[in-house]
Amino acid sequence: MTDQTWLLKIRNEPVWRSPGSGRSDIHSFAWGIWPWMNWGLPLVAIITVGNGGWALLILLVISPVLVPVLGLLGSLPRFLLRKSGITTTPASITALLFVQWWAWVAAMITPPGATDGSPIPAVMQGLSPAPISGGFLQAVMLGGSGIAVMCWIAVLVLAIMLRTKTSPPAASKRGTLIAWIAAVMLPVLFVAMIWLGGAVTAQQRDAAGETVAEVQALALSVQAERALERHEQAQGQLSLVRGMIADDGWGISQRGIDRRTSFTEAVDSYGFDLRFHHEPLAEGPVDVEAIEGELIGQGWMKDEKGALVDPDGNVVEIFSNENGLRVSLLSPSWWGDSWDISDELGYGLDDAFARTYAYDEWPTP
Repeated sequence: MTDQTWLLKIRNEPVWRSPGSGRSDIHSFAWGIWPWMNWGLPLVAIITVGNGGWALLILLVISPVLVPVLGLLGSLPRFLLRKSGITTTPASITALLFVQWWAWVAAMITPPGATDGSPIPAVMQGLSPAPISGGFLQAVMLGGSGIAVMCWIAVLVLAIMLRTKTSPPAASKRGTLIAWIAAVMLPVLFVAMIWLGGAVTAQQRDAAGETVAEVQALALSVQAERALERHEQAQGQLSLVRGMIADDGWGISQRGIDRRTSFTEAVDSYGFDLRFHHEPLAEGPVDVEAIEGELIGQGWMKDEKGALVDPDGNVVEIFSNENGLRVSLLSPSWWGDSWDISDELGYGLDDAFARTYAYDEWPTP
């Protein structure tokens, strides 16, 4: 008879199935959706990151490389576990997976989109009934990305450690409970995070120390009256500079209420960007340094870019050469819709650009 003892040989490394691998529990569920999340999240990111715009085009171009790289990296811990004979997610890993996946989702929906025109609001801003500021979005994006990467590293380390085990890890009641808490509470925390973004944004303060909620509670007529007062104060500060240069002959380069709102911030705000120009003076170019020195002596200061800043926070710049001179003022920002306020004040209904002004004259906004 032919010697067939090789049929009796067995592998030195045992192949075993994890406890509960045949049951439908939270660990088996995580094991089953793990591959889908590894490959599905990178695909979803292509659509959600930037909410379209140029980001979509860039991600589509690099997706043949990006998606496989991210998918394989996400699959690495699971591959190591399968190679060890584990066929269900160990209890020490399940909760980490849920945290990792939800952290990636949070990070993916926070970047706003860029286009040739106005920015596109982030997906999170579209999910929120209240405005969410860009600062909050950036914090969520950085925090979510950091948490997701740390969880992936932890899962990889645990997968490597479990490969050295000679017996399958048993799913403890504590580990199962933690996994269930993560599975149930993380979606709740995700919704709470979106609500928190709107709540935090509503409490941000403008140059007057008022919150978004406080300003939005005011009637439009009151907001317009305040804007007019702030405009007069800003023009008054700029007239001090103009008076140190020339008594009259000033023309307007820019007027009105400057819209500071962007869809990235999703919060209406406004300020003033005031600009005047003057023909070259008969006595020659203006001594800008002498004017700046006099204003600094009156309590003004210079910012890090070398521009003058008055006590109200207005940034004033003076430009002078052989072609003429220009003075400009950029005010701080206040909450409010610049378009609605401009309509209330009747902006643009005169011929302000067609005339010249004395140093202490200026048009309405």
